[in-house]
Amino acid sequence: MQLPAPVRERLVYEIYRQANDLDWEFLSNGEKTAQYRSWIEDPKVGGVLLAYGPEKDARVWIKDVPMKEYARAQEGIGLYTRYAVNRFRGADEIVQAAFGNGWTVKPDSIGEKPNHCYATDGDVTRYVCWGRPGTFRDLIWAAINEAVDSTECPAIVITTRDGESISTTDRKRHVDITNHCAVSITHLHRTMIPNPEYIDPAMGV
Repeated sequence: MQLPAPVRERLVYEIYRQANDLDWEFLSNGEKTAQYRSWIEDPKVGGVLLAYGPEKDARVWIKDVPMKEYARAQEGIGLYTRYAVNRFRGADEIVQAAFGNGWTVKPDSIGEKPNHCYATDGDVTRYVCWGRPGTFRDLIWAAINEAVDSTECPAIVITTRDGESISTTDRKRHVDITNHCAVSITHLHRTMIPNPEYIDPAMGV
């Protein structure tokens, strides 16, 4: 859909505000489907979008534009970060959990699919990728591929947030698999913080 920039921005702010209130990442697939219908019926969302195209295009736009970027925005990655009401502390928190306080994110090294970056202590550079427990298979595959091409041991960080946990059995399995593959692993529980890049549109600043 071809939306004027101010309209597009207003819509993304509204959708992300509602997604934050709903705790989107914890909704079931059925609940998410119902929410997409609610957005189409919402005068602040669908009521605006339907002025620029049919309902099917409006639904696709919501899924493929703002909500496709929502998880990345909460990680502080991508152009939509500034719209997220709350977010995680970013790749620095991941790197320090994996390697220690003396390590920092190598500039311009953050990527996705899975979320990853390179970290350095000034002398050594190491790869780290991270994600929620359900992404473990993708993370271990990415780390093994990195290990083939690197002389340094790559790392995985399995993240959880408030309201989420990993069973002792799953945690042990993660450790056993990564030990077998010569990959290091850390389990990190994160708390979201108010997004420092967020500007409340209602405040007009």
